[in-house]
Amino acid sequence: MANETTNLMQDQKTGKLVEFIGVHDKEYAMVRDGAGAVSYVTLDQLVPYDRDKGRLAKIANPALEVEKEEKLPNTVVPQEDIRLNMNTATAEQIAKRLPGVGYTTAKRIIELKMSLSGERFSNLKQLENIPRVNWEQLISDDMIFIA
Repeated sequence: MANETTNLMQDQKTGKLVEFIGVHDKEYAMVRDGAGAVSYVTLDQLVPYDRDKGRLAKIANPALEVEKEEKLPNTVVPQEDIRLNMNTATAEQIAKRLPGVGYTTAKRIIELKMSLSGERFSNLKQLENIPRVNWEQLISDDMIFIA
């Protein structure tokens, strides 16, 4: 592998970079291109590859350029709303996320929502029809909302 740079040639006819494998019949060279295909070309159309010559030298190496990192903007809206939307929550989500609400009560909340016009709650006061839940506490702790 260390000797690979000395074996790197450029085909003047096609411009391809090829690996020089050996001489064949004093006029031809056996070469391998980047895809691994072996072919024969005349020796006079091969020149040693010069990295500082040609279009590759003119292209800036993006790996060497250090790009300034933009700062992350300050967010105004919270990234994650931990409150529970009562119009989209399932009975399982309600039972797991709201303290003091069991699965049976959560199913009653869903049934109430389905019985309403448009199958949606229009305000939080409608939830007070479900007994044994401290709705005032859940609303004041900002755990639920209607959207």
